[in-house]
Amino acid sequence: SKGKEKKGKADNRRPASGARDSIWNQQGNKQNWTSLVKFLEREELMPTVVFSFSKKKCEEIANMLRTMELNSAAEKGAVYSFTQQAISRLSPVDAALPQVLTVCEMVKRGIGVHHGGLLPILKEMVEILFSRNLIKVLFATETFAMGVNMPARAVVFNSIRKHDGTQFRILQPGEYTQMAGRAGRRGLDKVGTVIICCFGEEAPPQPILKNMLQGTSTKLQSQFRLTYNMILNLLRVEDMSVEDMIKRSFSEFATQRALTANDYPKLLAKGTKTLAKLDEQFEVESPNRIGADDVQDYFATSVDILTMHRKIHSHILSAAGGGGGGALGTGRVLLVSNIRQYGYVKTPALILRPPMLTTSKQENSTSIGALSAVAPAVCFVLLPASYVPNSPSHTSEVSETVGSLQYVGMAKSRYYAIHEINLDQILFVAQKKEKLDSTILFKDAKSTPTDKNSRMLGGKDPFAKMKPMAKRVVDDPFAGFTARNKKRDDDNGFSNKSSKSLYPMTTDKVMNVLLQAEVEERNLSLPLMEMRDCTRGVEGDVDFRSDCDHLDNLIHQLRAYDSHMHPQIEKHYAVVERKETLRARVNKLRHILSNEGLELFPDFLQRKSLLRALGYIDENDVVCLKGRVACEVNTCEELIVTELILQGVLNEMEPAEIVAALSALVFQEKNDNELDSELPESLASCCNAMKNIALDIGKLQQKHGLKIDPIDYCDGSLKFGLVHPVYDWALGIPFRNICELTLVQEGSIVRCITRLDELCREVRNCARVVGNPTLYRKMEEASVAIKRDIVFASSLYVT
Repeated sequence: SKGKEKKGKADNRRPASGARDSIWNQQGNKQNWTSLVKFLEREELMPTVVFSFSKKKCEEIANMLRTMELNSAAEKGAVYSFTQQAISRLSPVDAALPQVLTVCEMVKRGIGVHHGGLLPILKEMVEILFSRNLIKVLFATETFAMGVNMPARAVVFNSIRKHDGTQFRILQPGEYTQMAGRAGRRGLDKVGTVIICCFGEEAPPQPILKNMLQGTSTKLQSQFRLTYNMILNLLRVEDMSVEDMIKRSFSEFATQRALTANDYPKLLAKGTKTLAKLDEQFEVESPNRIGADDVQDYFATSVDILTMHRKIHSHILSAAGGGGGGALGTGRVLLVSNIRQYGYVKTPALILRPPMLTTSKQENSTSIGALSAVAPAVCFVLLPASYVPNSPSHTSEVSETVGSLQYVGMAKSRYYAIHEINLDQILFVAQKKEKLDSTILFKDAKSTPTDKNSRMLGGKDPFAKMKPMAKRVVDDPFAGFTARNKKRDDDNGFSNKSSKSLYPMTTDKVMNVLLQAEVEERNLSLPLMEMRDCTRGVEGDVDFRSDCDHLDNLIHQLRAYDSHMHPQIEKHYAVVERKETLRARVNKLRHILSNEGLELFPDFLQRKSLLRALGYIDENDVVCLKGRVACEVNTCEELIVTELILQGVLNEMEPAEIVAALSALVFQEKNDNELDSELPESLASCCNAMKNIALDIGKLQQKHGLKIDPIDYCDGSLKFGLVHPVYDWALGIPFRNICELTLVQEGSIVRCITRLDELCREVRNCARVVGNPTLYRKMEEASVAIKRDIVFASSLYVT
């Protein structure tokens, strides 16, 4: 009353700060709402629906208008006649409930409320009166905009912020459209009016309104979830499997449509056929692979080494933040492999520009995923002796510009090239590191990637290579510029004559180094770098050291193969690479088209393993007795109900106590979960047993891989807020009295008891399956005890 009104006025004079009480989200007081309703009446914008996202707020605003009369005398008479006819269905005690009296008095004046806390018969009464234009202003929650066809001339939003169960947020465009679409009655109104209340000093910010009014609608997301009841029922039938059900769900619709559109089944059949031919041809040509009989094992080990190098170098890169003590610095000698693009398997190469790490969210990650932020190294590569220029087996383009990427040249009677090398193309890292000016061979050796957040591997200090100010040439501010209309001395890609003149000498020097490395590796004497000493930043990492040990073993294994020394290894390696690449693609297609490719398939396997561990199904996926019992429960958590029945927790309890305990499984609203001290000891012990069962099931689910917290599972499955009211209701105490035991609204109590009657029937069926006639009779008595009076009053729509 007065105190509350004064507080509301004070809030309007000095709005609170913060997102919750922002200056454009102030709640109106009695004067504000009275003025708004008079405006709606004056502008002939009634009937009006006022959407408020709180049950309590709907009733508060409606009570502010208790002095307003919006209906004429004739309309009041029609409302009175209808309400008396509706209320006559109730007993005299129920007809005197405070909520019934309040709503009946309210609708007589042309004002109504509609939310989940109302008794079902009152909600139906309000809906019918609103459809007859006997309620001029209706205060409702957003559920009124769903499922019922109740258009109005105008719609008013009390606020554009709502709580979605987790946090407060602005209405999404789809939500706003759904509610605002109630404005305008077909055939009666040319225009529907929508009003957003702004009781503060400012209107909501324009970007917020623009997004709410014109933003894209929320994309549909499948809410299909596997339940234990569904799995057990599908295991009992032969016409459909769980996998078929998952495929037919909306969550898999896009995937299944893409599989059909891309002809994946045909591609799989074609790939399988081609792979069989390649395998057959490979076996036929085995006599031609003398000295390379183990090339298939050699290929598999090479792939493992390439993968390990990618993992190790990305680990060093992200953990140490540098070049790993110069492991991949300029001048380092490598053995690289890229058979598909360039046609070499284990050829020497020298780094001209190290790999570059770009700053990203993955920068501090030590996983392989961090590689997406690494630019490749640029290397001077000694091409194999079998290299033939313009060969169709080499798919890469060739540049004619000296000192640029893809350039292929010749020195020392061998071809060489400048190629980009990724971390997963590094076969060996040698100890040898040559000092040279890499800009002589590669003109962009000092450049960085276009990403401004990237940094070189060579060190952490971006200014490390800057010359001191005293040594910089500052005499000529135009040094390096060329006169207009004059060509620069840029023959063949070089920026100056000195680089051009040094190129042959530097090339010969590098070729000598690489040729020597080739000879050493042919003799298995090429010294390799110790990766554990690359950086101190990861030396204490157990996984890193384990990876280094594994890499050493793989290298030792690779060098032991006969194929490693074969002079025509590139030819045989290419055949295996083509065959195994196709095999990998066929396996991937087969996985996509199989049940294992379904998004929910891992969840299905985890839940099935839990059911097997609990004894609901056997090793052959045949549903056992516990599984048949769980199949009868659809209203709540079937595992908890099944364990309650089979552990005999309900056997010694009275019907009223059983139905009160079961209410914890169907009550959904947030409420105090503490048990009332006035409850019978047997009922309290049953509730505690239910908690223990829920916690045990939650722990088992977590153990089998399901992302479920046992405590959250227990709190979400069991809510004891209505145990005492339901117990008293089952003992025959009037509804008015049980409402005084809790703060839960009348409509929520009725909804809980209605669902509870359905659960009683399910538990009764469970008792029949188990063969427990005593529990069967008790559940029948419990169902009869709660099925009375206002809770099961007949609907106004059907009678």
